[in-house]
Amino acid sequence: MKPKLLALSAVGVLALALAACGEDAEDGGASGGDGPTVAIVQPADGDALSAPFAFEVDSSEDLGPTDTGAHHVHLYVDGDDSVYEVIEAGNGEEVEISADSPILEGLEDGEHTLNVSLRHADHSAAGAEDEITVMFGEAGPGNADDPGDVGDGY
Repeated sequence: MKPKLLALSAVGVLALALAACGEDAEDGGASGGDGPTVAIVQPADGDALSAPFAFEVDSSEDLGPTDTGAHHVHLYVDGDDSVYEVIEAGNGEEVEISADSPILEGLEDGEHTLNVSLRHADHSAAGAEDEITVMFGEAGPGNADDPGDVGDGY
């Protein structure tokens, strides 16, 4: 009886250990694991933006053109990863996000979340993400007291 109980206990401990390892692999290294990482460097969390704006990411992976097999980043807004801007530059390379970027089309002024996802050359997720909150347009901080921002003029 005791050998069976010991064997079952060992199997249980092994299953728990494997489950814990699986969680680290899925979080993209966000908790300090060995997986890939990506972080938004610019703009900063809480910044007020208008297009065009400078954008920069830092990644543990070399970024580059997808046709070379390099990793890249998808930049998207408010968690909607169906519309994104491909960022092939990173680690100190600044990119300008233009006013005609698909991620800004129809975007209303106000608070939004900028999301990034590290991607393999085939656009599949590489397991690392980051996000910040920013203000777009006239709703940005510091504009409420601007005498030029008087709405309909009364």
